[in-house]
Amino acid sequence: MGREAQGEDYEGMSASKSISIIGCGWLGLPLGMSLVDSGYSVKGSSTRKEKLPEIEQAGIEPFQLCFEPDLARDPGDFFSADFLIINLPPRNQGDDPNYHRKQLQAVQQLAEKQIGKVLFISSTAVYPNTNGVVTESDADPSQLSRGGVSLFEMENLFMENPDFQTTVIRFGGLYGPGRHPGRFLAGRKGLSGANNPVNMIHLEDCIGVIKSIIEHDIWGEVFNACSPTDETRKSFYDKAAKDLRIDPPEFSEDTVPFKKVSPEKLIKATGYHFKY
Repeated sequence: MGREAQGEDYEGMSASKSISIIGCGWLGLPLGMSLVDSGYSVKGSSTRKEKLPEIEQAGIEPFQLCFEPDLARDPGDFFSADFLIINLPPRNQGDDPNYHRKQLQAVQQLAEKQIGKVLFISSTAVYPNTNGVVTESDADPSQLSRGGVSLFEMENLFMENPDFQTTVIRFGGLYGPGRHPGRFLAGRKGLSGANNPVNMIHLEDCIGVIKSIIEHDIWGEVFNACSPTDETRKSFYDKAAKDLRIDPPEFSEDTVPFKKVSPEKLIKATGYHFKY
């Protein structure tokens, strides 16, 4: 990834530092590859054994970790690292509304012993629709993720733990390779909220934001991370469909509540320049 995409020079990243990433999927795997390229020693986990060779081929030490909700096997030295990045999808089991909390509590107990700094991947789903701009202080614990989880409460499990320092990143809607926004709403009709703002972030910017926070050594903070664009839903998805030469969605005149997520705190703290 070019430095022009980051707005930062990462040559100062120390080869002596180690990072463990829980969840080497769409975000975690390319993130790990980028960190390896920057000189870090990286460990990465997956729940699937068949994923481990791909992780290893990327230069990342692979581990199979399954939280069910407790850790199902010996983690080896996975939790022996300077930094821990938690990228664990917020899902509950139907018969246990606290399943995800228990998973994270299991992670927390293991991290307390060896980890100094935690980066917790969260979502702008913590914000209600205010029909205006929302900042980090506007999070509402009653707002649930698609998995029925209060991400705000999960964030606080780590933010309030005195045994390590935690920074939370609340990502907007994710897109990039394998997740082209042109396909999200393609061909749909009668959609409302044509003039609502979009709160999106590209994979390259996800990686750039994470690396910028680590490089600047910013801990004990919460940051929104989404592109500082003035695009509307209609303009964003029309352009995305045009890129793929497929039918764009059709919007009605109906309005719908919205929020515009501000990334200004992140930009001021890190100087990060979004590529997308």
